[in-house]
Amino acid sequence: MERLSESQHSLLLIKPDGVSRHLQPYVLDTVREAGLTVLCHHRILLDEDDIRRAFADMRRSENPLEHLTLDLWYAHRPMEVIVVRGGDDTVETAATVKRKARAAYRLGVWANVVHTPDHWEEFALQLSVFGQHCPDCRALLAGTDFGDYEDVTQAYPPGISLPPRWRDPEALRAVVEPMWRDPSSCVWRPTYPPLYEAPRRADGPRDHVVCVTRSPNQLSFDNLVAAVMAALPGIDFPQAFEVIFTSLHHAEFPLAAGTLAECRGYADSLWDTGLRTVIRVLDEDFRYPAGDGLRGDEMPGDLRPAVRKVPA
Repeated sequence: MERLSESQHSLLLIKPDGVSRHLQPYVLDTVREAGLTVLCHHRILLDEDDIRRAFADMRRSENPLEHLTLDLWYAHRPMEVIVVRGGDDTVETAATVKRKARAAYRLGVWANVVHTPDHWEEFALQLSVFGQHCPDCRALLAGTDFGDYEDVTQAYPPGISLPPRWRDPEALRAVVEPMWRDPSSCVWRPTYPPLYEAPRRADGPRDHVVCVTRSPNQLSFDNLVAAVMAALPGIDFPQAFEVIFTSLHHAEFPLAAGTLAECRGYADSLWDTGLRTVIRVLDEDFRYPAGDGLRGDEMPGDLRPAVRKVPA
């Protein structure tokens, strides 16, 4: 196998859900239809230290929640790596293949079939681990050395860190793993997490709500949850995690209710940390969360007719 050029190579990681559903033929066919050449294709099984190294651009000590989700998602579960070569736009072409596979077979945020790196440095970092037992992959990366993986350039700028108690891996696992193993306990349950309201409520009509929009790529999972905890005094980690975990599945997810002034304050604080929000006006008949809960088939998107945009 020839030595790689920085612009003409990428990889596709078929995730555990893609492997268990036998989607490899579809991904390979889509790769070839996109004009990419398959250089290597093999199965991998990663442990937690492999994951630490492959995702060293999100340092485990600074992003323990992000790495816990990666461990739960990837560790000790069969995956497959496809190394590809194409033209100068190979990274984007591989990403197009990923988007097609997800559009056809994605079942949710944590069952989205395939991963591709965003740029060459991420490709090289991940292939150094995904291809560590493959002579061809090692030859492709000849001369690339990440040492002990402690000095890798970080993918995210410094953000708000979780409180010390919630940087402990075991404390995190006790809260996160049950939700991860059974998303129906939070993501698709009949009622959603209660709307946050300030411990000391301001005077005036409480007819506005702040909604979390899709998470920005420049924040780690830890930063997202920590941002919610910092912006909303008194909210605890389990509720903040549940809100972010659930919001990942929806375009908009209601987070906090209050007066217009309160909601603008929440939104400003969240925007300052990089988390994107919108403020909606509640209609008089809007009931969230309802005492008898929402129907199990109702998603936050279905609630949008009951809210109106705040005038500029």
